[in-house]
Order: sequence, then structure tokens, then C-alpha cells
Amino acid sequence: MLKLFTMDAPEWTVDAAAKALGVSPSTAYEYFRSLVNARLLVAFKTGRYVIGPAVIELDRQVRRLDPLIRGASPAMSALAAVPGMNATVLLCRLYGPTVMCVDQRTSAMLDQALPVSFERGRPMPLFRGAASKTILANLPPRALRRHFEQSGQAIREAGLGDDWKTFNTNLRRLRQKGVCVTYGEIDAGVVGISSPIFTPEGDILGSIGLVVPQTLIAGDEARLSDLSDRVIQSGLTVTQALRTDNV
Repeated sequence: MLKLFTMDAPEWTVDAAAKALGVSPSTAYEYFRSLVNARLLVAFKTGRYVIGPAVIELDRQVRRLDPLIRGASPAMSALAAVPGMNATVLLCRLYGPTVMCVDQRTSAMLDQALPVSFERGRPMPLFRGAASKTILANLPPRALRRHFEQSGQAIREAGLGDDWKTFNTNLRRLRQKGVCVTYGEIDAGVVGISSPIFTPEGDILGSIGLVVPQTLIAGDEARLSDLSDRVIQSGLTVTQALRTDNV
């Protein structure tokens, strides 16, 4: 039923859901009845349903209790408070074959909204943007091989490599750097800077980073180096907080 909640529609009918899920209308109706009883769906008008208030309640619980969000909060605040900053701070995590933003902060100095498509709750491609690529680079070899076999065309279009050897080499270099910097890969005119976050067991969990106007660092290598170092340190800080259960 997760597919139902990812359908890009403000409301659903039983028949439309049955078609999208590939089940009979009677089976879809049973799903709807269970979801309504759990207040995950509510009737909006006759025969039509919308997301219910229980989803909002669960979202509040995630914001309060998720170890990643809690553990990253101080680091995100510190990045947003960097002097002279004009940026959006993103906290992302691996979400199946995609990456999802789970928290955002905006610099207090931001005088106008940046064009950030990587909104909280929106799954994004694993092969584009700094937040995604730094996660991709730290996946285990078997997972990388699987992604290449299943999504070779998308990988080639993202400039990550036309063959497995090049793809693997490019990601190894990115992994060794500890930070990924991209220019306009998700939104034009902005730069993404992200570093990985790992679980206590050492597996890749997500990423933390910045989205800044390209004009902020255009031709200023010292500025880019400083922000990259701050982002790397933020990733290490969050990883350490998770490892010590200091969340």
C-alpha cells in the first residue's frame, strides 16, 4: 500500500487505487477500510479519500524521535549559522533506490529562497546531486554493481561512467575525497556540497550538506574549500553522535 501514498494525486478513489496497485476493487476496498480505521486515510467526499491526520502525527514522531534527525540537529544549526552564509542545509538518507531529504534548515541570512527541488519528503535520484552521489559512492561494491546493471543508462547520463570500471573508479575517488561538490545538477545556479553519514556499524546511512548560490563561491576556491571542510566535519560529527548514541 506504500505505492498508494506515493501516487501524485490530492485524492484517491477505490477504483483508481485498484488499477494503480494491480489488485481487484474488492481488495483495494479492504485496504482503504483498514487505512481509514487507522486514520491514515479519511473520506473527503463520497467515494474519494485523502491522507489522514495520523500521517501528520507520525511525521511529528519522526521529527522528535528519529536518531538521524536528532543527531544531526546541532550540526545543521552550525552550518546554517556560518558567517556570511546564504544557504539551505540538507539532511538526507538512503531510501530504497532513491535518496530522500528528511530535514532542512535555512540560513538566517538568506534574503530570498533558493531554488531547492530537494524538498523534505521528496525522493530524488541516486545518481544526481551532491547529497545523492556522496551516498552512492559509499555503498558496498555488490550494491554498486547491482545499480550499474539495473540503471546503466541513468548512470551514463549522469556522467558517472560509461562502463563498470570507470563507474567504480569515479566513485572510489569521490569516496576518498570525503565530500561531493556538484554544480547545477538538480537546480540551475546552485552548488551542492555534501558528505556522508554512517551508521554505528559503519554502513552508509545518509548525507549532510549545503546548497548555496553559485555566485557565492564563483572563482573563490578558498571559500569552497572552507565550506567543504565544514561539511566534512559535520558528517563526522553526526556519525560520531550516532555511534555514541548521543542523540
